[in-house]
Amino acid sequence: MIKVIFFDLDGTLYKSTEIRQKFAEAAYYTFSKYKNTSIENAQKLIEERREQLGEKQGDSVPYTLTLRSFGIPIEIWHKENIEHLDPRQHLVQDERLKKSLIELKNHYRLAILTNNNDTQANRVIEALGLQDIFEKVYTYNSFKILKPDQEFFTKAVEDLEVAPEECLIVGDRYNVDLEPAKELNMRTCKVNGPEDIYQISDLINKKFP
Repeated sequence: MIKVIFFDLDGTLYKSTEIRQKFAEAAYYTFSKYKNTSIENAQKLIEERREQLGEKQGDSVPYTLTLRSFGIPIEIWHKENIEHLDPRQHLVQDERLKKSLIELKNHYRLAILTNNNDTQANRVIEALGLQDIFEKVYTYNSFKILKPDQEFFTKAVEDLEVAPEECLIVGDRYNVDLEPAKELNMRTCKVNGPEDIYQISDLINKKFP
């Protein structure tokens, strides 16, 4: 029986072309600053690496994991993206999403599991109007671990004092969100954005009767 539903954040509870572009620009700037190279060269190297990693993993690769592959510390990347981008300037409250999550909250414990940092996660939650919806928000700051490292999932499950098989992971990336969860015997549900969350009660009932 499912007791806890973990949601990925970026790309799952919202989709935004503007935020995606701002994250890309922040990644190029961070690389340029840390590696002492031009923005143009940073963009070229990052996108080439993302393509290589994507081909290897069979899915798109976030900028966070791409920068880490170049040896750029996550703390530096997070500091720069906090200064470069405020999601509240690009998102609005999503009443349908809020209604769907409130309905779920009547039956399950809800939490977030994201590679983002505390500041950006809280900004997104505020912008979407989802304060007080989630029991816990697990970010990189929680354990200093990133998905797809299974330890991130394990520590969150242990913190909520449930078994892996009692948890459902909802996310938009198979290799980052779902594959490691499956290997831990957690239930999984792939979505392509908030539109799928609007119907998630039906999806859960059909997939996990």
